[in-house]
Amino acid sequence: MKIGLIIPYKNAAEWLPRCLNSIGSQPFEVYLVNDHSVDDSHVIATECALSSDNVLPLWLGPDQHGASIARNEGIIEAIEQECDYITFLDADDELAPKAYEIMIKGIEYFPESPIIQFNHLRQRSDGTLTSRCYNRTGDYNLNRLPGLWVLCWNKLYKTEYIESARFRSQLRHGEDELFNLEALSVARRISNYDKSTVIHHNDNPNSLSKQTTAEDLILEQQALLGFLKDYNDDPELCDAVRRRMIELWNNPVYKKLFGGT
Repeated sequence: MKIGLIIPYKNAAEWLPRCLNSIGSQPFEVYLVNDHSVDDSHVIATECALSSDNVLPLWLGPDQHGASIARNEGIIEAIEQECDYITFLDADDELAPKAYEIMIKGIEYFPESPIIQFNHLRQRSDGTLTSRCYNRTGDYNLNRLPGLWVLCWNKLYKTEYIESARFRSQLRHGEDELFNLEALSVARRISNYDKSTVIHHNDNPNSLSKQTTAEDLILEQQALLGFLKDYNDDPELCDAVRRRMIELWNNPVYKKLFGGT
């Protein structure tokens, strides 16, 4: 089984060693995509690639910028390398122990599933780990999507279902959910395997999630409206998008930037 692990990074020298060390000897096909780093991130990535046969360093071109484009470049390479599945990891997070083994078990449990979602762990500031088990093992459809369906780093995607899906470079917030909606337009369902594959950290002050602006949220809503227009002949998918838009306006991030209680 060939699983492509796509890791975009930009000025992540403080966190990238932790991320790469968590991979260890797990047999992923790793695609490290450099988004114009000016610190030592590229040195760390290059050294990792030189010491491993299954790590490929990639670089964005001079006119390419952003995590979305970096992920897209990783997708293109993973498809060319004939990966069976694709997953993602942020450079400031890390894989949970035995993540590859858990993913294989998820595939064995749901061999026909186009998208398999997993739970994750979150590391607190005191170093303790808490389990973020949002969903039970089972199948979910467009009428009942699992919690955290909008994330990309908690999923395995069968390559054939995301050959035309891409992250939208104009978005700094919500690019994951639009990518997943594109994938769901083909896949129609997500399966959840109740084990954790990622340890999510919150210690990167430069994380985009900590720099969200009102403009970012407006662009996200515009993208969702555009998606509704593009898929207006798919009522089941459009209903899922409308539910998502309602959820967003009740999200604490939206309320903080736009007001409301």
